[in-house]
Amino acid sequence: MDMPNTESLSAADKLKRHFSSRVLHQSQQVVVLWQQLPESDWSAERLQDFTIQVERLLRFAQRFEAEKHKKMAHQLLSTLAAVRPGSVPDNDQLKLLNDAIIMLSETALRRSDNKLNQLPVVKKAAVYIALSDKEKAALLTKQMHYFRISASSFASTQELATGLTERHPSVIIIDTDFGGNENGLRIVEELQSSRSTKLPIIFTHSGQRPNLEQQLKMLRAGSLGLFKAGDIHTIISETDKALDTAPEAPFKILVVDDSKSQSRYTENLLNKAGILCEAINDPLKVLESLKRFDPDLVLMDMYMPHCTGVELAQVIRQQTEYINLPIIYLSGEEDKELQLAAMTMAGDDFLTKPVEEKHLLVTVRNRISRAKQLYNLIARDSLTGLLNHTHTLGALQNAMDRHPNSSICFVMIDIDHFKQVNDNYGHPVGDSVIRNLALFLRQHLRKTDPIGRYGGEEFAAILLDATEEQAAIVMDEIRSNFSQLIHTDDGLTVTFSCGVAQWQGESASDLVSLADQALYQSKHQGRNQVTAASALR
Repeated sequence: MDMPNTESLSAADKLKRHFSSRVLHQSQQVVVLWQQLPESDWSAERLQDFTIQVERLLRFAQRFEAEKHKKMAHQLLSTLAAVRPGSVPDNDQLKLLNDAIIMLSETALRRSDNKLNQLPVVKKAAVYIALSDKEKAALLTKQMHYFRISASSFASTQELATGLTERHPSVIIIDTDFGGNENGLRIVEELQSSRSTKLPIIFTHSGQRPNLEQQLKMLRAGSLGLFKAGDIHTIISETDKALDTAPEAPFKILVVDDSKSQSRYTENLLNKAGILCEAINDPLKVLESLKRFDPDLVLMDMYMPHCTGVELAQVIRQQTEYINLPIIYLSGEEDKELQLAAMTMAGDDFLTKPVEEKHLLVTVRNRISRAKQLYNLIARDSLTGLLNHTHTLGALQNAMDRHPNSSICFVMIDIDHFKQVNDNYGHPVGDSVIRNLALFLRQHLRKTDPIGRYGGEEFAAILLDATEEQAAIVMDEIRSNFSQLIHTDDGLTVTFSCGVAQWQGESASDLVSLADQALYQSKHQGRNQVTAASALR
């Protein structure tokens, strides 16, 4: 498939892409403000700020002709118009707001302002680099650019001081002895003492690692970590984490209770706290709701018609995909023996009605956070932090189940001549190349796009709401940029080949096979290219 020449975009196309990024960025802002509303107890001032940002989203969506975002913004504004300033929305209003935020959050969770059919953009946040070794500083600055991070290097303490008067960066990377004799640490301490909020600092060292007393000083000065000046991948990875301001997905809880009044009360309480919630009163509909809503936790009553909460929890646990889903019983049952028995049979915790609001919120948040941590340990590859092979395929099947009418593309990626890299440079360099590509993919794709290490030097990605053409354009841009990345001091560059296939109703295994065939075609045609499966159908 021939890739379009992105450098020849018309002014109209560039303007269109600009507003595309503005829509997505504004969606992020709206989601973030929604999550902050409960902190102010829905104050009139914070609610007004939220409304202003939704109105701004509507203007961008109208100008960009983003129909989905226009619809969501209209729904939010029409509901907000009925909310009395300074008061918490009622149950019906919260439900409408909640539904719109769920839809909006699925489009807003991106690491950058980039849209699938946009050119990658360099992050606007500035990074200052102050290393004693000028060659390492120049290399790190150049590598940052390929990772879409805007960085400036400074050769002397005077240059750095001048730069800091002109602009305060988002992150500073500095040698502990920049300028000699622990001067880097003193510069940072002086800078931080004049600020109410500390700047994120990444310290580096070229010689012996500083002792514990020095490391404590760095920590108090805002240190995010201490690394060797030559460990470029780790430094870039930590910098990317510090610059990542995309909102995390709001927690989602499914409430199962046959009492409409009790479920609405619980739903209202959770929504006020910024937690997205869905309540069902018929326990026999729980599997349907689990599949559609995909909650982070289930909160259920013990005694319901047709079945008990314990029976329902056991059925849920028999579904492989929900075996680690936290289940908390919320019931009026006060018998401790029965509570313990319920928890030994598929439950994780037991809360007795009426439960104190803070107790409920702390319990569900902790359970969800720990479940996510456990999932990451089980599901993610230790070298890259990406999904492992099994969970990548699981994410593909889940995407098909949850978005049956959407465009979904499966992407297969394989590093070219990787055996030669290991043979000529050693496995540590090979591991560094793999980590670099993993970070590259995380940066250039959306947070909502699952990315996995499929095995060895092979990767996979699932691009949601993307046509084959859009996915191929994005992957070709990533391929081009990655091919320029320097992995070793002597200038090692590496390329990858890629195959893209769009789902057209076939099984997950058949879609993977199509992407694999497209990848093979890229290899067969000379490597370092992207092939769309439609050319092979």
